[in-house]
Order: sequence, then C-alpha cells, then structure tokens
Amino acid sequence: ARVRAAVEAGRERAARLRSTPKPLPGGPEIQSYALANGAQLHVVPRPEVPVVAMRAAFRGGLLAESDASAGLSSFLSSMWLRGTAAHSTADFARATEALPAEIDGFSGRSSTGMTLETTSAKLPAALDLFCEALLEPAFDEQEIERERRETLAAIERREDRLAQRAFLLFAEKLFGAHPYSRPMLGYRECIPGFDRAALEAHQRRLIRGPNLSIAVSGQVDPDDVARRVAARPAGLEAQAGAAVQASAAPTLDGVVEAELAKGRHQAHVVIGFLGVRIDDPDRFALEVLAQLLAGQGGRLFLELRDRQSLAYSVGANNMEGVDPGWFAVSIATAPDKLERARSGLIDELQRLHDEPPDAAELERARRHLIGNFVIDRQRNAVHAAQVSLDALYGLGADASASYPADIAGVCAEDIRRAVTRIVTLDRYVEARVV
Repeated sequence: ARVRAAVEAGRERAARLRSTPKPLPGGPEIQSYALANGAQLHVVPRPEVPVVAMRAAFRGGLLAESDASAGLSSFLSSMWLRGTAAHSTADFARATEALPAEIDGFSGRSSTGMTLETTSAKLPAALDLFCEALLEPAFDEQEIERERRETLAAIERREDRLAQRAFLLFAEKLFGAHPYSRPMLGYRECIPGFDRAALEAHQRRLIRGPNLSIAVSGQVDPDDVARRVAARPAGLEAQAGAAVQASAAPTLDGVVEAELAKGRHQAHVVIGFLGVRIDDPDRFALEVLAQLLAGQGGRLFLELRDRQSLAYSVGANNMEGVDPGWFAVSIATAPDKLERARSGLIDELQRLHDEPPDAAELERARRHLIGNFVIDRQRNAVHAAQVSLDALYGLGADASASYPADIAGVCAEDIRRAVTRIVTLDRYVEARVV
C-alpha cells in the first residue's frame, strides 16, 4: 500500500515537471529537463536504431567513503540487483530477461549509479524495473551475506592480479589519506560491517534528487521520456542531504618507492605523478601524451618492447577526477629484467623533456584518439555515460561533443607545458610488484 501511494504521489508531482525542452548549444542536440525532485534529465534523440540506453549517476563512489567504509558504494550498487520490495533476486532477473533489458549498477571514484539498455518499445516496462531496483531495494539479509562472500572472494582474487595490484599500491602511495587511494571493492576488514543499517544509511545519503544526473540516449521522444522518468522516481528524496564534497588534494614532495613481494614469474612497475581535475584544460594534452607513449607505435612500445625486448606489455594512462587524478606509465617484465625495465621507463620519461614529439608523432596520436572516440559514440550507452557524468561533474551535458576538436587542437606547446607541469622527475611514486 505504501508503494502504491508513493507511486500515485509521484504521478501527481509529475504534473509539476518543468518539462520545456532546452536544447544545449553545440554538438548533438540534447534536450534538458529539471525534475521536481531536483534531478536533471538530459535526452539525446538518436532515431537510427530502436534501442535505448539510460544512466542515472549520483555523486558518490570513493569520495563518499571513509577508511572504515571503503567499498560500501560498490557493495550498495551490487545490492540493487539482489531483490526489491516487489521482486526476489531470481524474479527480478527473469523479468529483465523477458523484456529484454540489461540493468546494472556501477560505482567509481567520484560517482555511483545504475545503467539500463533495452529496446525502445520496452522502455516503459524496463523503466519501471530500473526505478524499482534503484529506489526500493530489499536489502535482504541472506542476499547481503551472499554479496559479502562474493566481495571477499573478489578481494582475494585481486591479490593474484599483479598488474592491478601494482596500480593499487601506486594509488595508495600517491594519494595517501585521500579517498582515491582506496580500492573500489574496499578492504577485507571493512566488508563484515556492511549490514542492512549501513546500506540503508548510504542509500539515504546518496540517492537523492539534487545529487542525480540522468541521461537517456536512443530512439525516444524527449518530452515523452521526460514525463515517464518524472512519474517514476516517486521515492526519490528531494532534499539535498549531506553533500559529497571534493577532498583536499594530496601533495607529493619527493620520490616515493614501494615494493610488494609476490614471488611470481612476472614483475610489474608503475611510475606516476599527481594529475589533473576533470575540468583542467591540460587533460587533453595528457591524453595525447599517454597515446604518444603507449600506443602500438608509441615510444614505450617501440623502445622497451620492440627494440630492447624488456616488456611483456607497456602502458600509459591519464586518469582525471573531481579531484586531481594521476598520469602514469607501467611495464610488465621478467624479474631478471626488472632494473633495466624500470630504468627504461625513467629514460623515456626524461626523453619527453629532452625530445618533444615531432609533427608525425603528434598527428598519429591525435588521429587515434579521435577515431576511437567516433567509434565509441556509435553506442547509445556511451552517449548516456558521457552526458550523465559530464552534467553531474559540472562540465555541461554537451561537453563531450567538443572532444574531437579539443584533441585536434593539442599542439606541441601544449605537450611541452603538460610535461613540464606533470612529469616531475623529482616528485613521483614508483610501485613494484615482484
């Protein structure tokens, strides 16, 4: 009865939806709506294929956790699929498969939420299940225990994934007390404390209208989907609640080295630096720089793998966040080649200062990034992810539309500035798993 009353109340509030479409300038046309509960909705009409993707993103993730609650956001997002007030876990799975639809939870460094993919014809029914899972989770004690066992098993398996373990050690040393230092799944000692009370409290804190950005992409009528979305999240709290704030940025005063002994037949090294925020203009130069280093025609690949045979694999990546992220290079090698491989990484980082990329290198990297972006954007799920997160983080719902131009505009001077600013060879973290 309470559920039915809440649904009816939501339908009444839908009449007060401020639903006048507000197309955003530039990029693909996006229709934006402010919902009565404080949430924002952004719709990307793409009529070519009769499928729809939706993402509901809340500020949360690692930024909403403490040392004692590390992993709680990830645990919560998994519990959304483990039964609701109206459906058992098995019944919910059968209902989504019958539509057909795919519903999943996610949790990252700065956000937590849920995704949906279905056909256009089945969107109304799929939307009902989506909102039910998000807003009416059962938090059944038996299902909590099952999720606890699975999470502990995943943490155990994490110790055997040496590349992942090297990056966890790197993040721990780079970020210190900052939330980005913690693993997404949390720590083994935290998981026993994730009971129903903890989940309900975390749900109340994060799952609120003013903390929500929704994006829908696919073969839909924007006004129709806005009315449907507004009518369903009746149980979504309209008050802001406790905000998820960015934390004080970490600092790095010198070279920090850390090593974890595993005694395996591979050794992994990560060398990295404090990076930039998601709204920092230098993030595009850092993406190009990562591609310059690690693509199949990149400097690390050609020098350390092809020419010197020091690597099973090499990598370079730029991770930005609501708070500053990282820029890092990595290598997997044989234990007896570890010191040469590690020295090779340092040499290539120094070479960035001494030998800036030439025009051909720069063009290859830019073309690769833009090409992959265009390919990825063929999927509605990618549109929904980009739009929802860009809006959530304050970049603007249409921010990703300018990505090709932003990457194409990266010049040699931008690379030089980013290298000087970020690739500080007197201040970095080196993590080794051997």
